[in-house]
Amino acid sequence: MKYLWIVCVGLPAVALLLGGCQRAPQVSFNEQVRPILNERCVNCHGGIRRQGELSLLFRHEALSTAESGERAIVPFEPSESELFRRIAHTDPAHRMPKDEQPLTPDEIQTLQTWIEQGANWEDHWAYVAPERPPLPDVSEPDWVREPMDHFVLAQLDQRDLVPQPEAACPVLVRRVTLDLTGLSPKPDDVEQVCTDEASYETYVDSLLDSPAYGERWAAMWLDLARYADSKGYEKDVGRTIWRYRDWVIRAFNEDMPFDQFTIEQLAGDLLPEATESQLIATAFHRNTMTNTEGGTDDEEFRTAAVIDRVNTTWEVWQGTSFACVQCHGHPYDPFVHEEYYEFFAFFNSTADRDLDSEFPTLPLFEEEMAAEGEALLQEIARLEEAMIARVRSDSLARQRRTWETTLDQPEVIGQVRLMLQNEVKRVVATLETERGDAQLWTLDYVYAGLSDDPVIVRLREERVEKERELRALNPVHTPVMQELPFQRRTHVLERGSFLLKGEVVHPDTPDVLPAMSENAPRNRLGMAEWLVSGENPLTARVTVNRFWEQLFGIGLVESLEDFGTQGLERSHPELLDYLAISFVEDHDWSVKSLLRMIVLSATYRQSSHVTDELLQKDPRNQYLARGPRFRLSAEQIRDQALQVSGLLSSKMYGPSVMPPQPEGLWRNPYDSRQWRTSEGDDRYRRAIYTYWRRTVPYPSLATFDSPSREFCVSRRIRTNTPLQALVSLNDPVFIEAAQALAERMQKAEDPVRAGYTYAMGTSPDHQSLDVLTALYTDAFTHYTEGTEDAARLVGDHESAELAALTIVANAILNLDQFLMKE
Repeated sequence: MKYLWIVCVGLPAVALLLGGCQRAPQVSFNEQVRPILNERCVNCHGGIRRQGELSLLFRHEALSTAESGERAIVPFEPSESELFRRIAHTDPAHRMPKDEQPLTPDEIQTLQTWIEQGANWEDHWAYVAPERPPLPDVSEPDWVREPMDHFVLAQLDQRDLVPQPEAACPVLVRRVTLDLTGLSPKPDDVEQVCTDEASYETYVDSLLDSPAYGERWAAMWLDLARYADSKGYEKDVGRTIWRYRDWVIRAFNEDMPFDQFTIEQLAGDLLPEATESQLIATAFHRNTMTNTEGGTDDEEFRTAAVIDRVNTTWEVWQGTSFACVQCHGHPYDPFVHEEYYEFFAFFNSTADRDLDSEFPTLPLFEEEMAAEGEALLQEIARLEEAMIARVRSDSLARQRRTWETTLDQPEVIGQVRLMLQNEVKRVVATLETERGDAQLWTLDYVYAGLSDDPVIVRLREERVEKERELRALNPVHTPVMQELPFQRRTHVLERGSFLLKGEVVHPDTPDVLPAMSENAPRNRLGMAEWLVSGENPLTARVTVNRFWEQLFGIGLVESLEDFGTQGLERSHPELLDYLAISFVEDHDWSVKSLLRMIVLSATYRQSSHVTDELLQKDPRNQYLARGPRFRLSAEQIRDQALQVSGLLSSKMYGPSVMPPQPEGLWRNPYDSRQWRTSEGDDRYRRAIYTYWRRTVPYPSLATFDSPSREFCVSRRIRTNTPLQALVSLNDPVFIEAAQALAERMQKAEDPVRAGYTYAMGTSPDHQSLDVLTALYTDAFTHYTEGTEDAARLVGDHESAELAALTIVANAILNLDQFLMKE
């Protein structure tokens, strides 16, 4: 043994060959240890269940003494670590995990080695700020078009895969047009781009400048904003919040930097001299549901709205399942129960209260009435201030002293404005105090003729008249955010119940993430600025991943809503960090610039053709050895059908519309509201303008996986059901689109070829043309013999040709290649 020891010290290379002193490779906590703990241990020893007073979520807890008096982990000493002793125990009565399959020998060895090496603990990658990675060396440098291609090709090299050739030009043009505008390219555009290879970049720029760009990307954002034209819950009455939808479209079209886009939606009302546009932006968080059912507790549903705002903010900007912390500590991630309500406090002092009136609202006028409306609002404000000044004036000091105020619990409660009429003797007010709980205050006033003051009477009469004139202008009242003049006191809500109030907490962010700046205000504005600060490790990553998923069908982190330890692993860690850093530093938060870089890349331009080898090695195209291919969104399927038929209206903005839908969906024994089908251009507007009622979603969109928008939805899970084919074959909108497309086809020299070209932007191949021509021949024969069938299909035309072309058009609108992005 002495000889061997000398060999180990003096000749380490020989020792390694003999296996006598080989050191184990360094164990990675995040990659090797955390997955074992999360899967096998934290269910009983995590953020919810802490059996034996042991939690393995945080290092200081894991290294502390448990209820048994033993330390679960003693760094460098596996034999002294109760965790290791228990997982390696041969007696099932003492072995952990209890009543479960034992850890495998490899898992036990991993944990033993980790403890021997000091039980190093690492933060989860998502909570560590990204750093710009160097561009990796790749096998085919000439393939690279954008720096991001280096990271994709490096992964392919590691997996012994090669990228596909560039997609055929018509396919690529259709792909990028659908991705950037949600619509199909015109045949002329396809021809122009494909005859001049250098014009692809120019064409991409034209798509980014198109008004349709904002409509396409706003549709994605409205899922996150849980935008709807109704209030939700059982009654689900209407809400006039479409101005927010229009704001989102404009923001995307104007390429508002994403950091500004964030701040205006979360705290636009708190910006200095906030504009009308910035106030409308705050409707993002007025999309929460309101319960107008009789007998409900307004405070309960006000609290529910604040909870939804917290959960939505974390899912949209932090990609974190923070909702888990509402009732208890997070079971897997390092967030504790108290931190949830510290963040809750940022939203807890807004003026909305689950009221039918939706107060506070912003009155907005039609363009031709805007000047008059603003003047009236200013005049009403002036009259109110004049009345208040009169009440406070010295000349009325004697009358004011005759008021007697009786409070059951006298204390300072904040600023209150009361306008008293002559007959008022008692006012009962429910006010929110700094304690955060509703108190009933009874105020008795012995009144001595204040309302008879001629100045007050005149001012009040003028105000009433101006308010009447204002109502005559019929302004649209958009719900917006507004901060109270005082802060509600925020409590930890035990088990998430608004009735079980625990300790008092103050606005703050979780400890696992970088702290807010000391100079930042502890309100929604400071919180919004914290989200888009350079120190926040999540916002940029989550955002670029969201846009990536829209283009490629699967995110670099597939679980868009969960970047935590239970989320799916990154497919390209370095690429994700590169895109996040580039988005902020190189593109200055410009979404258009980010998307332009991606769609110009070699990765994006690949053919979607798949080989047997690719299907076996990468069935879901996570590693990007081919171009994206997946079904279009619900909105894109509908909009595309209307577009190629020539029916789609280019009209933008304004109140939501009601295109045709099956009869009776809104029929309800205690609800008289009806779906009144729009006419003219409004019948054929883009799907983003369709009236969105949460309890009765527009059926054709819902069938193709659009959500109800009761809550934030980060990704739509694509389904494949027979109902979808029934919609695209038989839904009134698709039938009308087929009829209109047939009329376009009828005017062409080669109608069948023309119909395919209108739909796909390029001529059909011989096989497709033969199949469609045969369908036309069969249909023409049928309708020549059955003129009544033709009349039922195309109306008064009674044309066998038009009826047959309608059948062909309907088939074209149902082609796989029409419903898919290739």
